Amino acid sequence: MTPRPNRAQQNQLRVFLKNFSRSQNGAMLISISLGIVNALLMIVSCYLLAHICHAVMFADEHLAQQHTQLATLAGIVVLRALCSGVSRYVSERCAIALKQQMRHALWQAIVAKQRQGQLEHSPAQLVNTLNQGVESLHDYFAKYIPAVAYAGFIPLAIIAVVFPIDWQSGLIFLVTAPLIPFFMILIGYKAEALNEQNWQQLQRLGHYFMDRLQGLVQLKLFNNERQQIENVALMADKFRITTLSVLRIAFISTLALEFLATISIALVAVIIGFRLYFGSLDFATGFVVLLLAPEFYLPLRQLGQHYHAKLKGLASASSMLSLLQKADTDTIKGEQLANHTPIHTVSTENLCWRFDDAQHDTLQQLSLKFCGPGMHAIVGASGSGKSTLLDCLMGLKPSVAEAIKINDHALSTLNIQQYQQRIAWVAQSPTLFSGSIAENVALAQPEAPLSAIRAVCKDVALDDYIMTLTQGYDTPIGELGKGLSGGQIQRLALARALLGKPDVLFLDEPTAALDKHSEAHVQRCLEQLSKHCLIIVIAHRLHTISDAQQVVVMEQGRIAEQGNYSQLIQQPHSALNHLLQGAAVEHG
Repeated sequence: MTPRPNRAQQNQLRVFLKNFSRSQNGAMLISISLGIVNALLMIVSCYLLAHICHAVMFADEHLAQQHTQLATLAGIVVLRALCSGVSRYVSERCAIALKQQMRHALWQAIVAKQRQGQLEHSPAQLVNTLNQGVESLHDYFAKYIPAVAYAGFIPLAIIAVVFPIDWQSGLIFLVTAPLIPFFMILIGYKAEALNEQNWQQLQRLGHYFMDRLQGLVQLKLFNNERQQIENVALMADKFRITTLSVLRIAFISTLALEFLATISIALVAVIIGFRLYFGSLDFATGFVVLLLAPEFYLPLRQLGQHYHAKLKGLASASSMLSLLQKADTDTIKGEQLANHTPIHTVSTENLCWRFDDAQHDTLQQLSLKFCGPGMHAIVGASGSGKSTLLDCLMGLKPSVAEAIKINDHALSTLNIQQYQQRIAWVAQSPTLFSGSIAENVALAQPEAPLSAIRAVCKDVALDDYIMTLTQGYDTPIGELGKGLSGGQIQRLALARALLGKPDVLFLDEPTAALDKHSEAHVQRCLEQLSKHCLIIVIAHRLHTISDAQQVVVMEQGRIAEQGNYSQLIQQPHSALNHLLQGAAVEHG
């Protein structure tokens, strides 16, 4: 969970939001300008109203004689309504446009970081940031930013008008005006901490709920679902309490600001009343000042009301900034791999990798060379670093790209995205999507003909089963492969990988969920494929790697031994023999 940002970080977040909103600067300027025009028209209307009242009440003029001034006043009222309405409309549209741009930028950043293996945010954090986080920027841009501009201009404009005609009232304005921002800052400091706490509580609740939702089957099996329901309800109640705390502070701050503004206006009114009574001030001037007094404090009150929008915006902007921070552009740019030259060699030289929170390297000084065509196996106990090594070889860890070579070229100098289009990967628990069988197989090649789809399905012994279905390859399957067995899902994922005819095929035990009959079909398919393709496989069933031309045995992030399967198996004390004699190797 991200800690509360300090003052320097808050300034960084403000600069970030300011720079991000540059695309809407013109529209925001129009909105603020219309608001300022509205304020100037308000000052003129106050003067006109005071003049009309003075002429009718004290100059013995008939109201009909003021028809020109009344018509002008009515026109100003209409203009003010138009300026106010258009200003709010433009600011709302700007906020909506900026939210759309932010979501688009965040989505691109998520996809890019996922591709580069740099995405460290949990799914719950991403959902909260894209949803509630971005929504919290609406009032920041639509209300808080214009309120800052109005609070900086309108009071100064009124003081500039009041001082020449009544310096005493102008002095009261100057003395009382700073009280509202002062108390706003005092109350806002506490509200800032509560807003940050509320945002973190929401992220924690979302992460907890999604984590339990993903493990719902296990919770049912262990009869623990009711306990988790109570835990979710408890966390939701804590979030309710923090939300109410924020609202309580918001109500208190609004009350305090309204109270200060009311006292200040009352002070001006009382002093003007005494001066009118003793004849030291004429009615027209006093009435103008009284009309302008509420308008003088109104922008400051509105700034206080929308100050909470700023706090919410900054609280959520930190997670957006962490997502949008400049990615390693070297992972996108680089030399192009020659399309006509297949990838025949993948190697590492002194490869080291450490997770951010780890004290020791997960991979330590690995120097390997996988030459194709042929099958190469990586084996080892759970936690030995097999999967991390595979991630590095697939370009998912850009920070170690210099230690990885593709056809004797450092991966850091190549276009990693293009390299990843030339390889394929089948996970131990592959993901299928809601759609037809053909759509899932042709995921990376939607235009692939049915004949090609059937060919790869025959290679993995799946075509006969599919053709027995009523709709054949148009048979719909549910999300995550609902309707298929585990072995069928695994073979379908393997067929999907083979359809693209990759230069390098990375496998994480492709036969783990298969029975012996299906396993034999897949093994024969891989044997045929290895004749013209480089295959690198993490093996858990060690009997499936007997035909591998190279076996790499890993222990605690290091290479324990490597060599031909037949040679290693003949060594009584080899690490491979130790694995064969022990329990089945698990995924590491």
